[in-house]
Amino acid sequence: MKSLFNDNWNFSKHPIGTSLDSICSADTVWSSVDLPHDWLIYDTNKLYEDSIGCYRKTFTIDTLAGKRISLLFEGVYMNTTLYINGKTVGEWKYGYTTFLFDITEFLCEGENTILVHSVYESPNTRWYSGAGIYRDVYL
Repeated sequence: MKSLFNDNWNFSKHPIGTSLDSICSADTVWSSVDLPHDWLIYDTNKLYEDSIGCYRKTFTIDTLAGKRISLLFEGVYMNTTLYINGKTVGEWKYGYTTFLFDITEFLCEGENTILVHSVYESPNTRWYSGAGIYRDVYL
């Protein structure tokens, strides 16, 4: 069963070089967003600003028995790393293709947290690409 997974995400933006520990600290300010989302479009004077965007979502799994669970990203621009419950699931470097990760082994019954870490550095394209999770996500 494929379920749209676009609602109730949180977002934070950081300078290039910010450590993952710093991003995940209690001091980080997160704003509520729904996907798709482009973090560069908010300031048209900085459409090519080098930055890190992080998306976080908490969700509950009732049972894992006999299940395989994947996350399908239709588009994240770019240099993306996916973390589940603090563990690295995998990376996807290209910003224009769909990708899927089997996340079953990273999940636990009960509450789980996803973190999508995406790095935007220009120049990287001939046209405005945007930055972030710019297409749908499915669980």
